[in-house]
Amino acid sequence: MTKNIRFGAAGVALAALVSMNSAAHAQDATATATAEVLTALTLTWDTVPLDFGGILVDTVAATGGSLTLAPDGTDTCGTGIICSGTTTVAGFDVTGSGGRVVTVTVPTGTVNLNHATLATSIPLTAITSSDATVTTDAAGDASFTVGGTITVAATQAAGVYSNTFQVSVDYQ
Repeated sequence: MTKNIRFGAAGVALAALVSMNSAAHAQDATATATAEVLTALTLTWDTVPLDFGGILVDTVAATGGSLTLAPDGTDTCGTGIICSGTTTVAGFDVTGSGGRVVTVTVPTGTVNLNHATLATSIPLTAITSSDATVTTDAAGDASFTVGGTITVAATQAAGVYSNTFQVSVDYQ
């Protein structure tokens, strides 16, 4: 019985020693929490339209064709149409917090440019931005341009075709 008491006492002493060692080795650390409130982004169209200029269906080919206006202003007039006049890309200005990466989103589907008076349209597709992302400068400013492709049918009615399209920006 004396052995049982000794083993019992030794067990209690060992348990007390283990629990004291755990407390003796406890450590604390301090962390920093931060938050930055960003300036709301403002996106402004600079009033220059995405303008494909004048287009004439080539009566000899009589097939119609496509005109691509790249975001850098380069135009590519496909066969089946004759392109004339001045083309311009749409320009946009971004304002927000300085030194931030901003994602640019343009329409991924078709935007129909509608005739001013007739129920006919020209599809605007492959809308592209000069940059998928822009970085604001120290003052919080950035800019980009947008182009696209239109396809004119061989029987396209003469007249002005137009519509709006939406571009958006967001902090990355």
